[in-house]
Amino acid sequence: MKKLLIAVLATYSTYSFADLGPTRTDTGKVEVKEGKPYRFEGDLSYLLNSTKSDGESNSKENLAANLLFQRQVGVWGQELRAEAVSANDDGDSGSNVERYMLAGKVLHRSTDTIYQFAKLQGDKDLSSNFDYQVSLTGGIGMDLLKDDQQTLTAEAGVGYRYSKERSAPYDDFNEVIGTVAAYYEYKFNDKVKFNQDLSYEFGDKSQILRSRSSVGANLTDTVSGLVSYQIKDTQADIGNARDSLLSVGLKYIY
Repeated sequence: MKKLLIAVLATYSTYSFADLGPTRTDTGKVEVKEGKPYRFEGDLSYLLNSTKSDGESNSKENLAANLLFQRQVGVWGQELRAEAVSANDDGDSGSNVERYMLAGKVLHRSTDTIYQFAKLQGDKDLSSNFDYQVSLTGGIGMDLLKDDQQTLTAEAGVGYRYSKERSAPYDDFNEVIGTVAAYYEYKFNDKVKFNQDLSYEFGDKSQILRSRSSVGANLTDTVSGLVSYQIKDTQADIGNARDSLLSVGLKYIY
């Protein structure tokens, strides 16, 4: 995993990064404040659920952390994202989840509604049958709906993915993949908004669906409360995996 992270970071310094799965902040055009060509977001969420039955107690902990850095210069935009997710159940260690994501994205807006993108992603999921997966994709995005209350953006792309198995015989393989994604945002008012992000990555060896639903409420100009629900579903020849995570926390925006 250390070699994978070094390789991904080296690629970013040369090319600019591409994003893994759905990330949200006005996809295709980085949302920045006047006089500041960049944006930083960080959120940390946690949820503890404890139960007791027949004298035995059980607890489940959900923890999620996300970092997002964006930069906009003219028609060019860049994103760098990191994510860590963990879910631990004292009563059933087989259902524990631990996964990490390091990703980035470079975008070029050719019109007011259409943009092109390139994405590079690295994914390590300890609850799946893959040790890690790395993919490089490119495609086109379009703003389907954009007004003061709601936005909807769709993306489609093609690329190449390398996968390494976690268990014997530890095979690795390469495949051509396709990707589709949708990003929706609805503002209830100036303080509360809802986001729904979906992505689907499909190839001959495996197909991966990711979903994140969240509701945020502004507490100050830079801090907001956050409730999120994430799903990752992997269908693969070497075995299927699915996890979901509900968490409550805070988001910081600079």
